Amino acid sequence: MANEVIPANEIKFEKLCSLFEQLHKKKRQRQEQDKILSNFINEFKTDASQRVGKKNITFYPILRLLLPEDDRERNAYNLAESKLGVILVKVLSLCKSSRDAQKLLNHRSVSTSQDNDFAGVASLVLKSRLTTVPSQYTVGDINGILDNIANAEVGKKASVYDDIFSHVLKETNAVQLKWFLRLILKDLKLGMGRNRILALFHPEGPEHYETFSLLSKLCEELGDDEARSKSLGIQMYLAVSPMLSERLDVKDVARQLSANKTYQIEDKFDGERFQIHMENGKFEYFSRRGFSFTSNYGSTYDSGLLTPFLKDCFKSDVSSFILDGEMMGWHKENQCFGSKGMSFDVKKITDNSKFRPCFCAFDILYYNGKSLVGPQEKGGLALNERLKILDDLFVNLPGVIQHSKRQIVRRGKISSDILEALNKAIENQDEGIVVKDVESYYIPNRRNVGWYKIKPEYTEGAMTDLDLVIIGADEAENKRQGRAKSFLVACADGGEPGQMPDRWVSVGRVSTGLTFDERERICAALERTWTSYKQKPAPSHLVFNKEKPDFWVLPEDSIVLTVRASELIRVTGFGTDYTLRFPRVERVRDDKPVHDVLKLKEFNELCANKGAVAKLSTNQINGDLISEVKPRAKRKAQAPQVAEQFRITSHGDVEATSKALLGRKICILSEDEDCKRPELGRIVESHGGKVVANRGSDTWCCIAGRMTNHVRAVIESGTADVISTAWLRSLPVTDTLVPPSPLDMLALKPKTRLELSKDYDAFGDSYREMIDENTLRRCFEKMENDIVQVYLTRQEMLNLDKELFGDNNPHSFLRPCFIHITNQHGISGILAKMYGAAVYDIPRVFCTHIVVPNTIDKDEIAGLKEKYELKDSTLIVSEDWLEACFAIKELVSETPYLLQSS
Repeated sequence: MANEVIPANEIKFEKLCSLFEQLHKKKRQRQEQDKILSNFINEFKTDASQRVGKKNITFYPILRLLLPEDDRERNAYNLAESKLGVILVKVLSLCKSSRDAQKLLNHRSVSTSQDNDFAGVASLVLKSRLTTVPSQYTVGDINGILDNIANAEVGKKASVYDDIFSHVLKETNAVQLKWFLRLILKDLKLGMGRNRILALFHPEGPEHYETFSLLSKLCEELGDDEARSKSLGIQMYLAVSPMLSERLDVKDVARQLSANKTYQIEDKFDGERFQIHMENGKFEYFSRRGFSFTSNYGSTYDSGLLTPFLKDCFKSDVSSFILDGEMMGWHKENQCFGSKGMSFDVKKITDNSKFRPCFCAFDILYYNGKSLVGPQEKGGLALNERLKILDDLFVNLPGVIQHSKRQIVRRGKISSDILEALNKAIENQDEGIVVKDVESYYIPNRRNVGWYKIKPEYTEGAMTDLDLVIIGADEAENKRQGRAKSFLVACADGGEPGQMPDRWVSVGRVSTGLTFDERERICAALERTWTSYKQKPAPSHLVFNKEKPDFWVLPEDSIVLTVRASELIRVTGFGTDYTLRFPRVERVRDDKPVHDVLKLKEFNELCANKGAVAKLSTNQINGDLISEVKPRAKRKAQAPQVAEQFRITSHGDVEATSKALLGRKICILSEDEDCKRPELGRIVESHGGKVVANRGSDTWCCIAGRMTNHVRAVIESGTADVISTAWLRSLPVTDTLVPPSPLDMLALKPKTRLELSKDYDAFGDSYREMIDENTLRRCFEKMENDIVQVYLTRQEMLNLDKELFGDNNPHSFLRPCFIHITNQHGISGILAKMYGAAVYDIPRVFCTHIVVPNTIDKDEIAGLKEKYELKDSTLIVSEDWLEACFAIKELVSETPYLLQSS
């Protein structure tokens, strides 16, 4: 209705941001989060119900902002962090080489103690440029802005983005900007899953969403708490969340599948999961995630790339249906299917493409006004009953619409029939097979209910695994698992057998398959020697092509990985002509020398004469494997022992040859890969120290090697000094105690930090000792990466000046002065700042000195005092006073240089 009010649209964006902040702060406190969000929802419902007049109390405008990644009814923004950084730099007219611009353009290189995602970095960088007053934006305004971004026309997007972000930056404060950017990136980082949020809105919310995947429909049907929700049956033109297949290794068929059930085998298509909805000649096409592609394929028999060809294939008595299947690309000339690894997207096919869309139907969910999904008690039909309807629904049109090929598994021959089908798929270079219980019911968005997918890569020995060396890494946004989110791997080219190759050619990226500890260990090992690509390009024998990493590393300093991929696909971005599709790390090969990795010649042989896609599943699977059921190994009983980290043994055979740690008690938190805890204990004792099991008030420091969860907890607590094992292992033999440098310390107690600040600056550079090149480089790195900075107050600086230099301070003798200079960017202003003064471009009430030209008129001096309400204690001096101070490098008396008004 035109006059209908939607209360949700009138909620202030400031209030929604406050909710986000509260949920974010309680990220690891599940019950607290639930309480906060539940109170917000209940408060909204109460307030909305009390509104008078025509109203729509839907929660949808708010829910789509709480779950931006699940909002199917708004087009994609196509704005990643890099694009947003470019837009903000442009709108704010920042110089691209400026510090703030570089932080926006390379946010992953910024380390903060707060939020280190792009939105958090942007809000921190731009805080001083934004208003401190909350904006008057409402939820309706924000949804309108997001709609405008999503609907921006191609060719006009740049101007639309400029207008929108200019207005947003003008109206929002730092907190609101942070959440606005996270809404665009569709990642609020609240630590709350979709089902939790939906369940707090309504107990039936998760089940409803699994069926329809539409937040608006969910709010429409479940918004009234006083009535039970409607039936969750299927409805036309609303995408159904597809039923999913469980992953199954062919070796486990005998133990996973029941001998008392009947199964069928289907080919596994390598296309896009799609649904076709049709009612009375009107068609709708939906992708796996519920997005509509009807404009591509056609809503009627007179439009689109697919629908016109379907005109005469359906039975005459069919009025409506929903089909589930796979949208494949059919090569017009070769009359065969393509795969997703080829250089085409079936969702973006045009009339001029080499491929045309072909729908392969394997299930039917709705027929002539009746839903066929769900369990039997809710009216659902078993698979074999649904397939009878599907088989009778249409006739096959090759290259247009086809039934999936099915084969019934013989009773008593389950393992052999499935193995034979899988080996046939391997031989035909297909993706795999799907096995289905013929009596299974279609349960939307559920796995483990009777459908199984079996691929060669699930079985050890069926794939050709590749040993590749890491030559590059991409920086991670979340540093908790190390600085790298993915690794560029390469094969070797040239060189004599057993010798280092001439070149290393990048093959692709791999990011999955590593455990938490493996990723952490690899990152720790590579960080020591990798180099930023932006600071220094890689040497010519590392071949990256267009796909360049954030960091490159020499193979001789790197690690070999055994990588498994489903296939190789032709690309142009890497050093090789083919790259890995769906790669994962199978094993970290610490035992393999880097020069023994896969050779480029061997890699090219895998791709030879294979077209755009080369399958790596070339090995047939032996039938002996799948009948083998290994008994569970019994765990041997062991006598209770004290864990090694709590076991402290004094090494009586260690002679103290140094006094570097004499009398100091040291707690070892973690060890190095190449230097275990007992060896570290021997090093401590050889320098006169003593190892203790637990930290106490008399513990001098803690030693940490690997970054374990326990080490992180100690560092974050700030209650102990934590020093790296590298410092301990490099201690010299000496007759005096050796103090650590801040550069060697992973954590500092406040007391230690204060003591060290007398001898070192914030970056670890000593005030007293000469610095060498290595230490200087480490200081520079700390300037970029240090999380915690020490910022002294002006009084603390003055106290430190006094302690360091006494009454003779030639370096910051103007520190007590707050000076106004007409041209603060001139030489006098720059020198005054260099010598410690605070310099302002206009007179301030708190200024101690107003520096004016020697030729100034006395009336102007009087005008200055009156205009800026200067205190009587403020001294108005000529420029000669500053020159005199600079000349002798000390604060001289102002009396000879004072200027009086008339």
